[in-house]
Amino acid sequence: MPQGEKEVWELVAFKVMLRNINLLYLFCGVLVLADLSYVSRFWTQFEAFLSLRTVTKNGLEPAAEAERRCVIKCVHNAPSSFEGIIVDMWAGKTAAEAHDILAKPDVTVTNQSDKEVQLPKLLKLNEFAQAQYK
Repeated sequence: MPQGEKEVWELVAFKVMLRNINLLYLFCGVLVLADLSYVSRFWTQFEAFLSLRTVTKNGLEPAAEAERRCVIKCVHNAPSSFEGIIVDMWAGKTAAEAHDILAKPDVTVTNQSDKEVQLPKLLKLNEFAQAQYK
């Protein structure tokens, strides 16, 4: 995704990608490069939560360990225990719990509108998953 100053066409592409990026985290493999700041940032926690989910008739539920779509690698000064911390933090949470955690002010984001766009989508994804089985 284009970062920094953008040409008009890049801005349009960026907005389209931003609206749909949650689907990548929910359905594709995710390489988590966890550093010391990982657990304080919105986007990284959002990707971790979605990559640890599976779509079921009950909505977004925890994926069985063998079905998780993320590989966590600790980098820089992050201790290897961060892998377990990330899994413990997100694997058992519901979509509503994840929404509430990610909405808190200690979860940092460069652009507040990212939270405003993505958080409602998290709950809608959960409802959409449930509706597919009815």
